[in-house]
Amino acid sequence: MTKNLRILNRLVIFLAILMLPSIGFAQKKSTLKDRWRNSIGASVHLLHVSENVSPAFGIFYNPQINIINKYADFSLAATLPVTLGAHVKDSWIEETFFYAHVPAVLEASLGHYSTRDFRSNIGMALGAGYGAQIAGSSVSTGFVATVAARTWIVRGSMTIRYMFHYNLQGTGYHSHNLTLAVNMGNYFKKLTNMNKMSKFQNFK
Repeated sequence: MTKNLRILNRLVIFLAILMLPSIGFAQKKSTLKDRWRNSIGASVHLLHVSENVSPAFGIFYNPQINIINKYADFSLAATLPVTLGAHVKDSWIEETFFYAHVPAVLEASLGHYSTRDFRSNIGMALGAGYGAQIAGSSVSTGFVATVAARTWIVRGSMTIRYMFHYNLQGTGYHSHNLTLAVNMGNYFKKLTNMNKMSKFQNFK
């Protein structure tokens, strides 16, 4: 229990280091609302067990605060792509348990959904960070890397994300994580109506 608390304390410190500068920039340059983005969806985490993988499923939520926000189609953001779910007993991991993945990621975005004033139909993101993995009573931490693609879906916006968790401390699992999420924001319709993005006319 003490070891798990130490691991969580280290993660909290890492989160504070990552998030506080972004809040400071936001307060000086623009409001937090201008820099805030978030998405919600579902994810599957393929946990490595020897040469096999065992899936855990969860709800995904990713709050983001842009540190660099001055360009329409580029941003650098502090993000917290959290998954909360469960692993169901199978042939490779013979127990059912609560599963969570809580990484802090520094992410660069290009194009679609980089900022609230983006111009592009298609976008991508690359990021890296450090995160905690909770599998039942076990807490572990490790390095995280992610890549994402973004585009329009009907009149909204979506993100397809891949994330790799490399376990460094604790009895956790290396994992490949796949996520499908809807990008939140009531400003999508406003952007189109204002005719700020001529390439988006097909989506009117």
